[in-house]
Amino acid sequence: MDEVNGFLLKLCEENDAFVNMRVLLTKQACNVGLLISQRVVNLPPQLLPPLYDALFDEVSWAIEDEPTEELRESFRFKYYILLTKIYERKSANKGKGTSSDDEPIIYAKPEDEIFHKLSSWSFDFPIRTQEITAHELRNYNLKGLVMAIEAEKVPSFRQELQSLINGS
Repeated sequence: MDEVNGFLLKLCEENDAFVNMRVLLTKQACNVGLLISQRVVNLPPQLLPPLYDALFDEVSWAIEDEPTEELRESFRFKYYILLTKIYERKSANKGKGTSSDDEPIIYAKPEDEIFHKLSSWSFDFPIRTQEITAHELRNYNLKGLVMAIEAEKVPSFRQELQSLINGS
């Protein structure tokens, strides 16, 4: 975990989020859960709510079911740090080959937009890759996105995700 913490702190050195990140990863580390989102992109959207329900239910059950108080407390997260990917519109191409309806950010997964909206703070960072980009994404850069979400906002996330998937 020290290497992961060091990596995340190095990524945000030049961002306003650095102080917040440092506090979460040092002073409040025992209250933080880390989610690295790398699921199959073409997963049927109807499976998303049950997947996230299972994840967050398991955390809740661990608080109740673990055999020792120390283990139960280790799952009492106050924050989640989420690491995922996004596509950000290239600023150099504004007005050149982009249409006015181009989104500033395209989320690789629909749930990431909900997490981003509910996050306390976030920052993005460049990803160096040789990945072939689809024609629709030629005006976008692939970036990493780190977000901090308060655990108390998880019920709102679950409800918004369910509404998004059900179209209500």
